[in-house]
Amino acid sequence: MSSESRPWHRDPENVIRLLTLVGGLVAFWLGLREFREEQRWKRLALFNEQLQAFEAEPAIGNALLMLDYHAPDVCVPAEAVRDPERRCTQVTDSLMVGALSSLLEGRILSHQEHQVIYALDRLLTALDRIDYLHEQGFLGAEVQHPTVAYWIQLIGDRRATTKPPAVKRRLCDYIREMKYVGALNLVAQYTPAQHRVEGCTLAR
Repeated sequence: MSSESRPWHRDPENVIRLLTLVGGLVAFWLGLREFREEQRWKRLALFNEQLQAFEAEPAIGNALLMLDYHAPDVCVPAEAVRDPERRCTQVTDSLMVGALSSLLEGRILSHQEHQVIYALDRLLTALDRIDYLHEQGFLGAEVQHPTVAYWIQLIGDRRATTKPPAVKRRLCDYIREMKYVGALNLVAQYTPAQHRVEGCTLAR
């Protein structure tokens, strides 16, 4: 039988070409998967570094203390406030509500209220940045991170009971009115609607 009449799959040259093509495709797919996995781990490592940098910022650390504990003493660095008697503040729930209400109602902040608002703003700005990185494609599944979940739970999840509902509702009012859209996007991603604090949403 001539090579012209022989079925293609019985021609050794065709079989070799097919096996070479299949082998090349498999190698390409494995290489692509390995590359994507390597890139994912690199992004996760960079994201962990970013989160650690956020947590190392004194103001963000203070905001987390305020949200996670009852009436904690929070202090600012000496270079920020020279008077040692004004450096630390006990942040009660009433102080938090008063500080958030002062800005929403256009009243002048006291020194203690200013410390509260500054710390919360730094935390909310960090959340906005995380959402921006996700929206721009710099973060994929890495945005679903335990640290971010913990921050969001303190702010927008009713199941977290470290702060009374009134404090969390006022905080969510502040977030919405000050247009921390990224923070609200993350609340929506991490928190089921039935567990979300009232007001912690873009829609009113």
